[in-house]
Amino acid sequence: MRILVIEDEKSLAGLMDQTLRQHGYAAHVVHNLADARSALAQPFDAVISDRRLPDGDGLDLVKELRAAGNGVPILMLTALGLPKDRVTGLEAGADDYLGKPFSLFELIARLKALLRRTAGAKGLQLEAGNVVLDTLHDTVKIGGKAALFGKREVVLLRHLLQRAGEVVGKDVLEQALYGNSHKEEGADSRNALEVAVHRLRKLLEGSGATLEIVTVRGVGYMADEIKPAK
Repeated sequence: MRILVIEDEKSLAGLMDQTLRQHGYAAHVVHNLADARSALAQPFDAVISDRRLPDGDGLDLVKELRAAGNGVPILMLTALGLPKDRVTGLEAGADDYLGKPFSLFELIARLKALLRRTAGAKGLQLEAGNVVLDTLHDTVKIGGKAALFGKREVVLLRHLLQRAGEVVGKDVLEQALYGNSHKEEGADSRNALEVAVHRLRKLLEGSGATLEIVTVRGVGYMADEIKPAK
C-alpha cells in the first residue's frame, strides 16, 4: 500500500519511512504542503500528516481534499494535544489523530486500523478477468481458487487493477513498490520494476489468469483482460 507522509522533521520522517517499509508499506515522504499537493496528483491509500508545517497548517490540506471529494484516509500527527485540537482536526475531515511524541508501533497500529475501516467502507475487491484481489487482506483468487502472491506482486497488482485498462506510469509503480528508496539505490534499481512485472506475469500465467500485463514502452504498464480467440 502507498502512504503519503507529510512531516518536516527530517529525522522523524526518516524513521517513519523506514518503519512503514518494514511493515510492507511504500512510503512517499514530503516535508511541506506544496510538495504534498503535487504528490497527491497520484493516488495514495492513506495520508499521514503533521499539522505544523513550514508553509501552513496540515488541516488546510485536509479541508481541501474533503472539499474536492477526496476520501483518502488521513491520520494527523500533532503536538497540539488538547481535546479541542483533536475535535477541530476530526471536524475538518481527518479520520484519526495521534499526539506527539508517539510510538512508531502505535503509528502502525493506528494506520492498520484506519485502513481496515476504510477498506470496509469502500468495498474489498478489485476484479479484472478471472482475477480478484481482496484489498483488505491482500489475498488473490484466480478462477475462484486462492493464489499465492508475494507482497510486491500484490502491491503491483493492486495498482494495475485500480486502473485496469489504463496505462500506469513507471514512476507511479516504482513509488508504490519501493517508496523513495528506489531513487537512492542507483543503477542496481533500474531494472527492479521490470523484474517485479516479470514475476507477476509468471504468477498470472501459471495460475490460468485471463488477465495480462501489457508493456507500453517508455510509459508504463497496463492490466488488460485477455479476450477469447474468435
